[in-house]
Amino acid sequence: MNVKARKNGTLVSIILVGIIVLCTYSLPAINNLVKKQSVITVISNEYINSILIYQVVTMPLAALLIFLLFLSRRTSFRKYFSLGKINARAETEKIIGLYPKEHENWIHIGLNFTVLISLVSGIVIFFQVIRNNSVNHDNLAYIPFIFLFALMNSFTEEMITRFGVVVALDEILPKKGICAISAFIFGSVHYFSTPGGILGVLLAGFLGWLLSKSIIETKGIFWSWVIHCVQDIIIYTGLFFVML
Repeated sequence: MNVKARKNGTLVSIILVGIIVLCTYSLPAINNLVKKQSVITVISNEYINSILIYQVVTMPLAALLIFLLFLSRRTSFRKYFSLGKINARAETEKIIGLYPKEHENWIHIGLNFTVLISLVSGIVIFFQVIRNNSVNHDNLAYIPFIFLFALMNSFTEEMITRFGVVVALDEILPKKGICAISAFIFGSVHYFSTPGGILGVLLAGFLGWLLSKSIIETKGIFWSWVIHCVQDIIIYTGLFFVML
């Protein structure tokens, strides 16, 4: 690659990351707008209706970014736009004490982190959402919506804040740099989300780092989507039980 082509590639990547940041920070803004001014009624329950409208509005945003990535970063797009090799070798990460044994791969790492992060998410959601609120067990009837919204929301956020960052910066920055940028983008926006505050930033930041690592090492979105979806199930369950 000549100097001019490299500079053009870097410029495209910077523009794409700018779009990703804009899309990411638009998500809580869209959420607040929908809650305040939801003029379309699909479901009679106001809370569920607002979440459904939010998902319907934000998924095309992710689709538009996917299209831009395909047009501008086609080689990298094709490298990562798949479920990937779910049993790929996991690389050592000394900073968190991750030293995979010879027989351990992303199936082991993915499942272990799914359980560990879910336990942490559950505790955080209990203290930030459920504690000191009245829990309505009748809301078990809304479990199908929990799974639907978790699938939709996790896909949208993974495409924007994880897949988008990886594809945009592939071969521009080393893996550690890509993971750090994804962690910062995903973590910072969660200050205004659920879980929120500094604890939410740290938890989401770590999740952003881990899931971008999974995409790079497995060459696909399977583990990032699965782990993220499980966290969203926990979050939506907590919200549904106290908000409806």
